[in-house]
Amino acid sequence: MEIKNTIFQSHSQGVQQSEPLNSNSNFSDIFAAYQEKYAVEEVEKSNEHAVFNMNTTQGDQQEINLDEYLTPGLQSGSVNLNDIPLLLPTAHNIDTLSKYSQKEFNALLAKYDIPSPPATIEFDTEGKLVLPTDYAYSAELKQAFAENPKVENALRTTAALASHYAGIMEGQAFRDEMSIAKTQADRERIADKYSYLFDDNRQGKHIILRFLDDGSMLLGEKNNTTNA
Repeated sequence: MEIKNTIFQSHSQGVQQSEPLNSNSNFSDIFAAYQEKYAVEEVEKSNEHAVFNMNTTQGDQQEINLDEYLTPGLQSGSVNLNDIPLLLPTAHNIDTLSKYSQKEFNALLAKYDIPSPPATIEFDTEGKLVLPTDYAYSAELKQAFAENPKVENALRTTAALASHYAGIMEGQAFRDEMSIAKTQADRERIADKYSYLFDDNRQGKHIILRFLDDGSMLLGEKNNTTNA
């Protein structure tokens, strides 16, 4: 199994993807470019209420309490799904969620006296947790997640948004080239070049969360062409 890693270490202020991408750009390359463009000095801020500005279906930079948003059952009474802001797969959201998830996950390990994290965490196509078979504290971590579903939801949502984002960005070079195509012949050539994007059997991007001994969490794209 090959994992292409990238770690989020900078607070982001924008969500644009205005720079042209080439056809060889991968998940790590895209985020490296994003972080270089929007990197600012790391500043730890006290946020007791876990309220962050997020990009949602109801507006850009909408204030969302992630503690409440990611905790099942906090919505009281009948809920109209149209009233719930959905988090969009943007670099800003992934950056914010990854930091939040890393902090919450490390706190969970400390709370349950789990000595070390698994090497990786991933979620299958149904959203179910997948831990390494040789992880010594699998039972303890699953119990901790069961009693603190917010943390597992945070990790799952981070991976899901990153997967969607990686898929969207895979097609960015196609969109960029099509936007400047001047003739039908150009458009046909570009469509043929990127025909793999329209293959119904093409596998989606699978994101894996990797954990280091220092508590850092990295997001990597799993290479589906290699054996796990």
